[in-house]
Amino acid sequence: MKIIKNKFIKDEEELKNKINQLDKIANLYLLKIEELYMEDLYFMSVIDKSIKLIDSFLFAMDKRNITVLATLARVQIDCVIRAFATTLVKDSGEFCKNVLIDKKRIDTITDINGNKLKDCYLCELLGEYLKLPVYDLYKKVCSFVHFSSDSFNNIAKASGEYDIEMFISRKNRVEDEKEFERLSIELANQFLFFGLILIEDIFASWLQQKEQWKKDESK
Repeated sequence: MKIIKNKFIKDEEELKNKINQLDKIANLYLLKIEELYMEDLYFMSVIDKSIKLIDSFLFAMDKRNITVLATLARVQIDCVIRAFATTLVKDSGEFCKNVLIDKKRIDTITDINGNKLKDCYLCELLGEYLKLPVYDLYKKVCSFVHFSSDSFNNIAKASGEYDIEMFISRKNRVEDEKEFERLSIELANQFLFFGLILIEDIFASWLQQKEQWKKDESK
């Protein structure tokens, strides 16, 4: 597999445009599928789930809705680690059949070393492959998704020496605009990066592997 470089994009319009192109990039690879393997059906399903996030992500980005952006970034990572799981098992076709046809939960299936494919384990192995702290990032976006003290901190703000103000609204505080802009761009970069890893790295590598199998069978 080839590793996509994690290039941070600061320009928001460039970032949105690249995210908006993810489905078109996916189609370029999907059109290369001829003979269907079980793995193709698995990847098609994962990629479909991934690109269905795009419109909602871009809408939430315009609204600076960090809760939604973090949730969708988390789902994007989920798509990637479940695609990556196909590279960790003894028989990827059997693995995909177990998930798609037999409806087995991925976290009940084991890899070639006998380890269950739980989210934390998949994140750690993907992190080793990408040489990035994927599990730390996964936990960070989860802190936005799951209810915690962070949810209270988002609505409470000190007002004077002894008072606090509570702000509950669809909109963010005006004074927090820059911070939410920063977080939006950070989450958008993560969303784009993992989308590209899914399509141009993991899925593209599967297509190459399948072509090699065909060549070997024809000899």
